[in-house]
Amino acid sequence: MSARTLSLAFLALPLLSQAPPQEASLPEVKVRGRAAKEDPKAPVVGYVATRSATATKLDLPLAETPQAISVITADQIRDQGARTLQEVLRYAPGVNADVYGLDNRGDWFLLRGGSQGSTLLDGLRRPLSGWYGIVRDEPYAFERVEVLRGPASVMAGQNGPGGVVNLVSKRPQAQAQNEVEVQGGTFGHRQVAADVTGPADAKGEWLYRVVALGRDSRTQVDHADEERQLVAPSLTWRPGTAGSVTVFAEYQRDRSKNTEGFFPLVGTVTPGPHGFIPTNTFISEPDWDTYGGTRIRGGFEAEYRLGAAWTLRAGARHDEVNGKLRSMYANYWEGFLPDGRSLDRTWYATDNHSSVTNAQVLVEGRLAWGNIRHTVMAGVDGLWMRDSQAYLSGAATPLDVYAPAYGAFPRPVLAFGPATVTRTRETGLVAQDQMKIDGRFVVMAGLRLDRSRGGVEGAPDKADSASTRNLGLLYLAEGGWSPYASYAESFEPVAGADVHGVAFRPKRGRQVEAGLKWAPAGPFTASAAAYRLVETNRLTTDPSDPGNQVQKGEVTVRGAELEANANLPAWDLVAKYTLALAEFTASSDPADPSLGKRVPNVPEHAASLWAVRKFRGGLQGFRAGLGVRYVGVTWDGTDTQKTPANTLWDGLASYERGPWRFALNATNLFDRTYVVALLNRGDAWFGTRRKVVLSAGYRW
Repeated sequence: MSARTLSLAFLALPLLSQAPPQEASLPEVKVRGRAAKEDPKAPVVGYVATRSATATKLDLPLAETPQAISVITADQIRDQGARTLQEVLRYAPGVNADVYGLDNRGDWFLLRGGSQGSTLLDGLRRPLSGWYGIVRDEPYAFERVEVLRGPASVMAGQNGPGGVVNLVSKRPQAQAQNEVEVQGGTFGHRQVAADVTGPADAKGEWLYRVVALGRDSRTQVDHADEERQLVAPSLTWRPGTAGSVTVFAEYQRDRSKNTEGFFPLVGTVTPGPHGFIPTNTFISEPDWDTYGGTRIRGGFEAEYRLGAAWTLRAGARHDEVNGKLRSMYANYWEGFLPDGRSLDRTWYATDNHSSVTNAQVLVEGRLAWGNIRHTVMAGVDGLWMRDSQAYLSGAATPLDVYAPAYGAFPRPVLAFGPATVTRTRETGLVAQDQMKIDGRFVVMAGLRLDRSRGGVEGAPDKADSASTRNLGLLYLAEGGWSPYASYAESFEPVAGADVHGVAFRPKRGRQVEAGLKWAPAGPFTASAAAYRLVETNRLTTDPSDPGNQVQKGEVTVRGAELEANANLPAWDLVAKYTLALAEFTASSDPADPSLGKRVPNVPEHAASLWAVRKFRGGLQGFRAGLGVRYVGVTWDGTDTQKTPANTLWDGLASYERGPWRFALNATNLFDRTYVVALLNRGDAWFGTRRKVVLSAGYRW
């Protein structure tokens, strides 16, 4: 599917907003009332959200926020059958969610310009806890997933320049809503989930919610099974109208085997001596390989109104993560052995423990002086993390990747030495003012001061500090149109040093953006954004020494994004288009081979369209959906190796009757075999094959 075809589909969406012909007319009935204001932390019916707090930490309309934000609702996540955060983000603009294909060791995604996406959980930073034994985020636990594109350090803290993804957890609701769902599907997928919430007493002073899930599944890779157990209770106390306190906890256990082989280009992109390597090839040893761990989480969120104009908010969260990995990868740099069938392997083993605490205190004021209404906010936040990691690796036995025979690998004796312990302490001060002038002009200005200190235990700490700013101007025109322009900055400390012992400098980003939002009366929103983003001090592999990492001088990204979401009488729709021109534009080394080349894994064009038809009459309750995802050509960072473009289709068929819902979801509907990334170091990554899941749910 061409980008032109998707663009035409995007432009045609308003034509679909016409309601279908009525078979009969009824007498006009006028109803007076006030629609309930959408809560950016509460459920959204359908695909269209109108408010968000991700960009500002304030409950504001998206139409009054001069930045590019996408909201993926729980209804959209359910309809698309997304079971990982990567799958949730596949239909979002400005995101490359298939960076490493079916890799199950983490949720890797790239935002604007190929910057590794940072993740927030309920507005607080959720740093990656080590690189191994990661407990992945479960989409069923979230009310919505929001993507803020571009530098966002003023609100999100120390993060990369591409933007952030904010996960909004399910929290207790005042109205009882309960569901239980079972699933079964390809690759032996089995899952049961439940979500129950409502008032715990007659007065509605206490509210509760419990989200639970159990999964046992295989994958497209032989022997690489997956298990997950999750339970997340929360309790809200709201003694009156002045405030509330919510306490929450979570336990999650993940256990799986590695799905990635680190296969060479020959055998994946081009045929090997005996053809292409099968996509179901498991590179490790079934009775030794394991991956995952447990995460225990707890915290609170509190809000108290100090009067008519001022509100105090506070929150804290603590995570304990224990993970481990025992696996192997193919020695892709060596290529096939003389038999043309086997690859040498390297084993590696890690034990990882992370302890992470986040906290913030914010005060918000809503004031009016003359014709200017101010929404001011100031606050302080902090993050404290201790990460302990022990690592071992060594040479393993070769494996015939066309006809694997396991069991010849002698298990190594794992005598871990002292673990490497890293400590990080981060604090930030933030102030922001949203000024609404004459009810039409919106000015947003923010300033943040950050300080970070940390390093390896036993060595001197490394300290970094920075100030970041943002400024936006937006005009609220008639008909729901909102043109805007904005400037934003980011700051992200980079841990470690190069082979010469020189500490890495913080990564910085700055962006100018202009856009147009449209939110007419009714369940439809659309937006367009154009931007120029400059990133400095990106960490990459040294082309002259693969064992070293260096910081490139500068990356420049020029891009544009289109987006539309609709809940129409007969259709639910999501349409996105992304243009991104990203290249290395400066370097401290004039002979740098990547200078002037395209940034790896950033497609110039990407587009998607998801449409669900809602039937009426004799087919009332039936819905049928079809989605298409196009990802254009990407390069390896030196413009030498090219990853071909791919177009994938997804499908949905569902039926609802009373409290029952039945659904059939399919991703990669036509089971296309494809490669998502070719890295300049010499390995390639397979994409996800077709998955089909049948679900049955009961709500009351």
